Amino acid sequence: MEHLKSAKTILQARGLSKHYGGVVALDAVDLDLREGEVLAIVGDNGAGKSTLVKALTGAIAKTSGKVMIDGQEVRIDGPADAKAAGMETVYQDLALVNEISITKNMFLGREIVKDNLFGKLFGVLDFPKMDAKIQDLFQKLDIRIADIYRDAEAFSGGQRQAVALAKTVMFGKRIAILDEPTAALGVRESKMAMDLVCSLKDHGLSVIMITHNMQHVLNHCDRVIVMRLGKVAAVCDVADVDGDMLVGLITGAIEQKVG
Repeated sequence: MEHLKSAKTILQARGLSKHYGGVVALDAVDLDLREGEVLAIVGDNGAGKSTLVKALTGAIAKTSGKVMIDGQEVRIDGPADAKAAGMETVYQDLALVNEISITKNMFLGREIVKDNLFGKLFGVLDFPKMDAKIQDLFQKLDIRIADIYRDAEAFSGGQRQAVALAKTVMFGKRIAILDEPTAALGVRESKMAMDLVCSLKDHGLSVIMITHNMQHVLNHCDRVIVMRLGKVAAVCDVADVDGDMLVGLITGAIEQKVG
């Protein structure tokens, strides 16, 4: 953790707000993500966690605020802009298409075409090349999915989550944003998913993770942002908190000055 205190800040958000008419869903939120860290975002339902991530990545249009990468403001008007800026997001629904294979899911919208006349003229896909890239990545991440030609619906929730997280390694050049990566998973599959979160960090990505699981925060994260009623209620080093303190910060029983 000590080395992260001097780490470069690669992503900043300043004054992010989202209003729905008279309802303030997100109220002037600031966020800093350091290079090589796992940053947790916690809070009760309706606290603004998912709204923050969606405003950050362009999934919803923010009312105000700005986003900076490496100190330079970037315009993010949609998910394609976020991807171009090096952010890859995995939402709770995983964004996998049930009726197509793991290979097609992994490269959906980013297919590799054959490097020949047929590929260039007719967009003929290079499945052997895509398959080889996936199998190499799965081996590095210790993802045990042998049959990548089966449709996604044939796999368990943990395996599907593994595929979604592997996509962040393959395409998320710098920043992985995960919305409840262990939602609806059993204990064993949750452990597998959290091991993969650590793999993202080991592969050089910085991670923002929304979670309700306090043990995952304490065991796998470096810092934590506590959201309450659309605002940042606290920002803490995980080493300085325990489960009871986190619950207190989430509910408002404990107050911490921010900034």
